[in-house]
Amino acid sequence: MIERRIVAALTTALVLFAGCSSSASAKYDAAEKAVKSALADDQDIDFFDLYENTPDLHGISSTPNYKRTFICGYVTYKNQAGAPVRARFIYVAHSDDPSLADYGPLNLERPELNSGIRDDDNGGRYATAFEFSGWNRACVNARHPKSFSGVAPKSDD
Repeated sequence: MIERRIVAALTTALVLFAGCSSSASAKYDAAEKAVKSALADDQDIDFFDLYENTPDLHGISSTPNYKRTFICGYVTYKNQAGAPVRARFIYVAHSDDPSLADYGPLNLERPELNSGIRDDDNGGRYATAFEFSGWNRACVNARHPKSFSGVAPKSDD
């Protein structure tokens, strides 16, 4: 009797794990498909360090704290000129926030736009628009700290 319960519990756990894995896999596949579509004219597209993040965005905007799950990661590719490019992306895998419907699920970094926005909340460091408006809010967790790769604007003096 105890063995049957153990087997039943293990079977249930395996089914639940398999269901979660395929769901997670579908999110990653959808993110990769969206990035490839955005980079349709580019070659040799490779993905790495993809991860799922569901940050607490409460208090960041005036909208209620809807649930938002993001797939964050890096992509390398060769642009139309053949130059290698490394970029980050944010893909909204799940959101019940109606305000996101107008923007689409993908935010892809444009590394050529590296001028900085001063982030006074983080010691006055300069972040790119991508970091300031998305990456440092949606993709930061214990393994992935905030990044500040923006170049400070030249002084007018």
